[in-house]
Amino acid sequence: MDKPKVKSPPRRKRPRGRPKNDPVYYVVAVEDWDWGFWFGVSNMPERNGPYDDYRHLNLRGRLLRPAKLKCEEVELHILPDKRLDEGVREQNRPVSIGHINLRKARMDGILSMPADALPLLLTLATAEKLRFMVMQGERLRYGSAAIKSFRVEMNIGEDDLPDEA
Repeated sequence: MDKPKVKSPPRRKRPRGRPKNDPVYYVVAVEDWDWGFWFGVSNMPERNGPYDDYRHLNLRGRLLRPAKLKCEEVELHILPDKRLDEGVREQNRPVSIGHINLRKARMDGILSMPADALPLLLTLATAEKLRFMVMQGERLRYGSAAIKSFRVEMNIGEDDLPDEA
């Protein structure tokens, strides 16, 4: 007659979305820097007020970590944003502070920072004390990665370098 059906064990469900990765630390030895400034009448006065300005700090150097990445040069554009200053940024729900891209052995990145931090970084740069930048973010995927945080260092020893991922 009819045999009783044997139930197979339920399938394990895979978690949805991208797998969570451990953070990766990108360490850049800063070799050169540049600063740009633009000021003018705003194209959107209803949003930004009657004036607009554009300030950015460019850092150029070489990638120390992860050492396995084939990268000959790094250029980072750090843009100050008044919306990230203390007292204003508490309403934000950020996912990242910027992104890096690696193409043809060249890494480019755009990062945001609080506008009130720019004078401090410019002081370090003019005194030639801004020597290292450590960025923490996602693993590169298709040549791009979101950056969650960064710090600048005057000195960094071999013991201070993050472990290779």
